[in-house]
Amino acid sequence: MLPIKRLDHISMAAPDFRAQAAKLERLLGFKYLHDWEAGPNQDFEGCVAQVRGTEIEFEVIAPARPDSFVQKFLEQNGPGLHHITMEVEDIHAAAAELERLGLTPFGGVQDDGSWYVTYIHPKESGGILWQLFVAHRPAPEVDRTAGGGIVGLERMDHVSMAVPDLERQVAWQQRVFGMELLTQWEDEQLGYRGAELSIPGSLLKFEIIAPTRPESFVQRFIEQRRPGMHHITCEVASVDRAVEALRAEGIEPWGGIIENDWKRHTFIHPRDSGGVLFQLFEE
Repeated sequence: MLPIKRLDHISMAAPDFRAQAAKLERLLGFKYLHDWEAGPNQDFEGCVAQVRGTEIEFEVIAPARPDSFVQKFLEQNGPGLHHITMEVEDIHAAAAELERLGLTPFGGVQDDGSWYVTYIHPKESGGILWQLFVAHRPAPEVDRTAGGGIVGLERMDHVSMAVPDLERQVAWQQRVFGMELLTQWEDEQLGYRGAELSIPGSLLKFEIIAPTRPESFVQRFIEQRRPGMHHITCEVASVDRAVEALRAEGIEPWGGIIENDWKRHTFIHPRDSGGVLFQLFEE
């Protein structure tokens, strides 16, 4: 099991990180912290923002040149969720543990000037690019007081992954990251099964969903894209007020207000958010 300290950030790819960051700040209150330009050995640029209530950051990366890996991702997938980054206790110990677990530290251990990093490739993780890091020095002290945007975001609750085999992915997360299974369910109407797990050192939870029949929305996602991150779920103060605010911006909440056995919720479609499906719910 990897020596995980915490989940640091979720990253998305977009053609223009400035425009995307501004959109996410207005809609969801993600507070801009800093950005960077591509250095001599980098082919991407981007920025990070603080997410309210969950003690994580949200990163937006954009290509800095035509042959950038980010540009290739955009051409293959369009804008969307790209990777998840975890801080570990010791990067070399983490790389050694990956090998002991039968996984390859993708790219070896690298020094990007700020962090020592390695990766778990999506082909070995079941669909997500995981970045593991140790920082050269502590992060600078900055004001991280994020707002809620027009939707009144309270916190980010979980990130969801779509896979063909639920049990296999649950077992992988337990074996590699030490995640603990919290609950499981099945929705016959929508044709999928799910599980929710806790992430070591994080307030954010990890959800895994898998299809139970061919016409399931999860099966369509896997066929059209591939296994990987599917959506991000956030708590808002009021779904009614969030819907009203979105409509005032010319954004029609996808599916309207949904009331079922889970919680009252709605969605921001990726075409309106810049590439990410956001689920908004109220307690």
